[in-house]
Amino acid sequence: MESARTIRPGDGHFPSTLAQIAGAPGSLRLRGDLGRPAARVAIVGSRATDRYGRDTARRLARGLARAGVSVVSGGALGIDAAAHEGALEAGGHTVAVLGCGLAVTYPASHRDLFARIVEAGGALLSEYEDGVHGTRWTYPERNRIVSGLSDAVVVVRAGAESGALITAAHARAQGVPVLAVPGDVDEPLAAGPNGLLKEGARVVTDAADVLELLGLAPGTQAELPLAGLDPSARALLAALTTAPRHADAVAQAAGLAPGPALAGLLRLELEGLCEQRPGMTFVRRAA
Repeated sequence: MESARTIRPGDGHFPSTLAQIAGAPGSLRLRGDLGRPAARVAIVGSRATDRYGRDTARRLARGLARAGVSVVSGGALGIDAAAHEGALEAGGHTVAVLGCGLAVTYPASHRDLFARIVEAGGALLSEYEDGVHGTRWTYPERNRIVSGLSDAVVVVRAGAESGALITAAHARAQGVPVLAVPGDVDEPLAAGPNGLLKEGARVVTDAADVLELLGLAPGTQAELPLAGLDPSARALLAALTTAPRHADAVAQAAGLAPGPALAGLLRLELEGLCEQRPGMTFVRRAA
């Protein structure tokens, strides 16, 4: 496998969206190529998942990869591995953000997977020195990078205490849209996604749902990717649909105070990205 190199903000290789997040890493170790995809989408979930979770993650990743989207995940067992595998199966691009140094293969069973990611033109990424082993702290810390690197985060299967929910929380703080795959209310692995949906996450059942959100699905406005907006504008646009939604509800979904949210919505309207309707309601611009 090729050797790793260090990238820093401003050097042309460091992702611009990642440089803007709270607690942005001062440098990253990179093996492979981050590429210039149409968008990046994180697919995350529990390590101890079930067949349904693995199959769903693979299917979503394949659909996104075929559309030119880079699939981002954490290189772990379970949902992460299925997401990376799905992207590779589609001949697409994928990035594994590790909670250890790049010289440490964890889990050991993923040595071949990590090699295939790089050989296929994807990347391994870490904020830690190459020989650093993962700890109970490094994996939650890397989750802010998974979300900060992405234009949307999809949670597939996750228990109530899953680290995937940390990634979702970082995404919301960063203005990155959160989507979740709904599940049976009696299933422990559905507790995380169902909880996110109750809090305002968007339902996702196939890759088209994500592509539509990003403006990349057939029939949508491909010139409107969320990646070109600042975090608050991204959060506002992600909270809008084609059905009228009151400004206060949009503010709450975007995690913003009403005043700044209304100002942001008016800016989006001036830019042609949303429309104001009667009763101080707003809609995302129709495709």
